[in-house]
Parts: sequence; C-alpha cells; structure tokens
Amino acid sequence: MGLIENSVLRIKTLNVSDYALISIFGALMALTTAYAVPLPFGGLTHFGNMVMWTAAILLGGLVGGLAGGIGGMIVDILEAPIWAPFTPFCKLVSGLACGLVAGDSTKVNTVKIVRIIAATIVGWAFNILAYAPVYYILIDYPSMVAWLLLFFGPTPATIVTLVGTPILSLGVLKAYPGISTYRDGIKNRIKQYKEAKAKK
Repeated sequence: MGLIENSVLRIKTLNVSDYALISIFGALMALTTAYAVPLPFGGLTHFGNMVMWTAAILLGGLVGGLAGGIGGMIVDILEAPIWAPFTPFCKLVSGLACGLVAGDSTKVNTVKIVRIIAATIVGWAFNILAYAPVYYILIDYPSMVAWLLLFFGPTPATIVTLVGTPILSLGVLKAYPGISTYRDGIKNRIKQYKEAKAKK
C-alpha cells in the first residue's frame, strides 16, 4: 500500500520542473530512438532506452517512464503507428521499475554503483516483459517467444545499452552531484502535500 500511495502522491505533486524534464527527456528519447547507429562489431542500435533509464535513475521512475513513453510513442507514430498505443505503457513500466531499484540519487559509492547496474538490468527486463504480449497481439506467438529469448541471449545492441546506461548515469552523478537534490525536492513536496491534507 505504501508504494501505491507514494506513487499516487508523486503524480499529484508533479510541478513545472517535472513537466519540463519530462518534455526534455521525451524529446531526447525520440531523437535517439529515431536514428539507428551502426556498431563497430556489426548490427545497429539506438540510444533511446539509455536516455530513458538514465532519466529514471537520476530523476525518478515517473520522469524516466513518462519521457520514454512519450518519446517512444512519437517515433512510433512517425515510423510504425501500430505500436504507438502500447509504447507509453511499456516504457512507463520499464522506467518505473528502473527508478524504483535505483533509489535516491545520492553520493556515488559501491552501493550506489550496484543499484544503478541492477536498475538498468531490471528496467531492461521489464521492457522485455511489457512488450511480450504486444508482440503476441500485433504479430504472433513465435514473435513473442523470439522476443522473450532476449533474456537468454542479449544482442550486441542490448549489451551496449546495458553497459552504457550505468556509465552515463554515474558520469552525470560524478559531474553534477547536485542532481541528487532534485529527488530530495520531490520528497519535500510529498511531505508538504501530506501535511496540508492532514490539516484539512
């Protein structure tokens, strides 16, 4: 109940800063998803999920998930509209899971590094699980099974994202340690909201 209650309070306390960050990272998600980058060892990848999970790790799962969903949906509308209704939900689930495991963005230490790595893996896993039924609905059962097999054999593109996300997140935390105050501000907003409700 506590997790659900806090999630609802988080939504109720969204402010202009949150909307601005969601818009910025949503635009970055769209831009980095729309353009595939060739890998030196073969294949192509995009960095959209890396942007989404980094936002979730640094700014919270709601910001990362909403940004990922909005940015991903924009690309789907332009390139593959049939996926557009499903992407916001799938990316929101992935971002929320990633942000929850990452915890608060505090000083960089061993625990924080482990949590960021775990958060990236969990975000990736939830992304696969969320999209699995979509593959079944839109394509067929074999396609869903092939998608789920990514659990056992990540592609080079996936590995690049799984390695790159923690490096990017830790780099930002090291370069801008003040970013941790953003999530402290969220806690204060929720606390003030609870206090205001209690006084009524």
